[in-house]
Amino acid sequence: MEQRRITLASAIDRMPPAYLIRIVGVCFLIVLMDGFDTQAIGFAAVAISSSLAIPITAFGQVFSAGLLGAMLGALVLGPAADCFGRRWMLVAAVVMFSIFSLLTPSASSFPSLLVIRFCAGLGLGGAIPNLLALSSEYVPPRTQGLLTGVLWAAFPLGGVTGAVASAHLLPLFGWPVLFYIGGITPLILSVAVAGALPESLQFLLRRPDGQQRVKEALDRIGLESAPGEVVYVDTEERHSGVSFRHLLSGGRATATLLLWTASFMCFALLIVLVLWTPALLRKAGVDATAAAMIVGMVNLGSVAGTAVGGRLIDRFTAYVALPILFVAGSLAVWPLGQVTGAVTLLGLFAALSGFFVGAASAGLLSVAVLIYPSMIRATGLGWTMALGRLGQVTGPLLIGALLASGLAVDRIFLCCVVPALCAAGAAGLMRWSALRTALSHDRDVPAAGHTASVRSGAAQARSAATETGTHEEQRYWAL
Repeated sequence: MEQRRITLASAIDRMPPAYLIRIVGVCFLIVLMDGFDTQAIGFAAVAISSSLAIPITAFGQVFSAGLLGAMLGALVLGPAADCFGRRWMLVAAVVMFSIFSLLTPSASSFPSLLVIRFCAGLGLGGAIPNLLALSSEYVPPRTQGLLTGVLWAAFPLGGVTGAVASAHLLPLFGWPVLFYIGGITPLILSVAVAGALPESLQFLLRRPDGQQRVKEALDRIGLESAPGEVVYVDTEERHSGVSFRHLLSGGRATATLLLWTASFMCFALLIVLVLWTPALLRKAGVDATAAAMIVGMVNLGSVAGTAVGGRLIDRFTAYVALPILFVAGSLAVWPLGQVTGAVTLLGLFAALSGFFVGAASAGLLSVAVLIYPSMIRATGLGWTMALGRLGQVTGPLLIGALLASGLAVDRIFLCCVVPALCAAGAAGLMRWSALRTALSHDRDVPAAGHTASVRSGAAQARSAATETGTHEEQRYWAL
């Protein structure tokens, strides 16, 4: 009987829409609860401070403990999925942050609260990279970007959910209710992951009995077996042993360092907005319900911004869109400390802050896709996210230190303008980096027929790179 070779990509193209909706739906809910649990500690900080007699100024360490755990969780549980499978690592991550969320109300001291939030962070950080990798393998390449945007938008949406829950439930049931919701719901979702989600076909194919495992997985999905003897193959290009130094070679060193700088500043500002804003507004005299709803507006704006950030990069290019987004974000953040007596204005500026900074964060991930060639793109994205996580660890600590020093709330929000402007400068300098690379290429390729004069060097260098450069160089000029 004739043997037929079928690629995994062609098999995935035939997947029933209902099954894809199931995968995306479960993953969306997990990301939403990840955002809920990450930000729940911010909504409850003032109440926990009173309950455990912990100074509110010490909560910068509590916030950073969870975020440090999240950074390590992403670095550890992500690679572990290559050995044990994405589905089971996702289950492990979700169960971990569920259990430690449930344990948070049992914390009786500052050290125990730090340990519990760090352990919860390990699960929170390991869940998102695994579910993004798993879900993206079950959609065609042309829709992977859209899928990533939709799932990533669920994170700030989880913050919106937490803000609404905090405003309505905390006065009635106290702060532990947030962590009970944030623990029980993911536990239910972990059962759904184990029972309803498939394992990565690429992972299954690499097993010793890979052919049989892939056939069984496709049968469970509901795809009809092809007639005759079938051999499934994975045509995706894979590289092993990718070195860190490749991120800084090939003319990418300056752009990489600028991208890392912008990511550090951007994610530091985002996490400060959602974690410290409730406590800062309470200190400025805003009541607990209004403070929680203001943070909900930050997250709601971030949902909208995240959804359109990548599209703005496509439409206007990164070197135009990103500086404008960051400057606009700084102009929206500063008034948060100035209009604490007007809740409506607070809500407006909070939503604008979330929109502009959220859009910029999505735009930075799009830039990482553009400037790194396929063989090192995953590594480049991983390091970009790692620097963003490092910013998330550092930001809350700095705000805690400013608060402990006695700095007024309006001055603290003014200080939050600094990372936005630094990110705007770094994003703007990425254009200069791209120009230098293209001008260098233009000098090396005289056949392009252009003279890189001072007057029109930028336009001619871009033309030269487009007409004579490689595919990756042309992608790089999309900046």
